[in-house]
Amino acid sequence: MNLKEEIEINANQDIVFKVMLDLEKFPEFMEDVKKITILQDEGNKRISEWEAEIDGLLFKWQEEDIYYPQEYKLTYKLIKGDLDKFEGYWEIIKLNDNKSKLVIFLSFDLNIPTLKSLIMPTIKFKVKKNLALMLKAIKSRAESLAINQI
Repeated sequence: MNLKEEIEINANQDIVFKVMLDLEKFPEFMEDVKKITILQDEGNKRISEWEAEIDGLLFKWQEEDIYYPQEYKLTYKLIKGDLDKFEGYWEIIKLNDNKSKLVIFLSFDLNIPTLKSLIMPTIKFKVKKNLALMLKAIKSRAESLAINQI
């Protein structure tokens, strides 16, 4: 299943990228994210462990992130966790000097063939809603930082 969400942010790419990379602060401004621990951070590669709650269900996983500062992009993929496939990217597109668009793409899958057709529409809805909430939280944080820089 593939999902893509995007949001315009009144902040430049540098500010949005800074917020996006500061994973350990996500629980401070994202209600569903309970805890993120950086397990490894070398060069442009990072391994993190996440705990997030979506509609009362706790999900835990480890992911590998590779970030590309010059391109304002980050790719991620599941190392281990509750899903069989969980990978995608974050990308920040410059709209003008003080405005950006943040895009998140996610491809995920469950390996429960007998239940997949029954529960996948519900899971898709909940994950899409969660992605939109994450983007709104990053937007709010980045715009707050941009205002403080003026």
